[in-house]
Amino acid sequence: MPHEVQSLALPVASQGCEDMPHGSCFQSVRTMGRIANSPYRSGRSRYRRPDTLNVGPPSTGSSRLGVSDMPAIYGIQNGLDLDNLEVTTDDEINTYLTYARTGSHESAYGQRLVRGPLDPGPHYDLSANSLWLYTRPDFAKLQGRVLRGWGSLGIDSRIVTGSSAANLHTYINQAWETGVENCTRGLQVRGFTKAQLMEVIMHAQMSAGMRGLQVVARAIGIILGDYVEHDIKPDWPEGWAPDMDAFYCGLDPSTMELTPQDLTNIEGWYERTVGWQPPRIRFLAKHEPITLKTWRAKWEGVFRGALPKQMMPYLSLRHNTVSGNPAGLKEAALLAKAWGVSDAIIVNTIVQGAYYFCGPERMDMAEEVLADVL
Repeated sequence: MPHEVQSLALPVASQGCEDMPHGSCFQSVRTMGRIANSPYRSGRSRYRRPDTLNVGPPSTGSSRLGVSDMPAIYGIQNGLDLDNLEVTTDDEINTYLTYARTGSHESAYGQRLVRGPLDPGPHYDLSANSLWLYTRPDFAKLQGRVLRGWGSLGIDSRIVTGSSAANLHTYINQAWETGVENCTRGLQVRGFTKAQLMEVIMHAQMSAGMRGLQVVARAIGIILGDYVEHDIKPDWPEGWAPDMDAFYCGLDPSTMELTPQDLTNIEGWYERTVGWQPPRIRFLAKHEPITLKTWRAKWEGVFRGALPKQMMPYLSLRHNTVSGNPAGLKEAALLAKAWGVSDAIIVNTIVQGAYYFCGPERMDMAEEVLADVL
């Protein structure tokens, strides 16, 4: 059965359209990956496109519904009608890309914070989103449905600040400079102080090493040099607050060596806090005890009291999901629960890490590792 193009009213092309860049006045509707031309009303453009661009299979079966028949389940998100996979109009695409241009997309938790057209970030999402909006808009809308689903879970929307910080952490580890800059700009608008930003960066350095620091230097070195702190405070879930005493196990600062009391204190901290000993404690205590002590001291020194203590395991949840580390994921989940992070937030950051960076198969590890934790 042939795929039908909805008949939509289209604006009159502006005078001088033929002198504009390729495609800038191309009027069309996009239907499941197919683009159907409409005639220009003010002269003929020198640029021509084929009548249809076949990208995906034609729609078949009962999924073909008229626009007026589509049930309103997901609604409109950033200008896109998520309930209609069959038809995507230029108005939908233009609205979505305007939000991208001004850095004001609605978050998965329903928040919309406008950065403004002069400082929206690196604009990567203009080109990235243009790719599928102009070729497979149906698939872009399916992504929107996932985000809408997250928003329906009732998770404390204030976690969006932590989620942005987790994205920054992942981008540092993946050495994606554009993502580092984009997340930094977003966190800055949300009220992140320079001290809070640096605690996220130091947490990421624990796994990204010197390469990670060089990525940060290239991406936001200039921004850090004259970092502007806004007169607002970041939102955090209820109960999230700094608490440096919770980190310290009681290492002996008078010697570099791991003393018997140091080892007792490290093991005791894990037993009291999470009720589990990561295998690396035994390994390092046996084979390289001095590194066990200095590494533990570095872990304790990541935060300096700027971020809520809950951000330590929260960032580790994301990182160990993306890196595929079962023991690290278990430790992060146990510590998160011990420090008051809800199961819903624990699960959602794991899901987001898998969704954006790994794929659904990574959730198999989560089930295997956390079945007895959550």
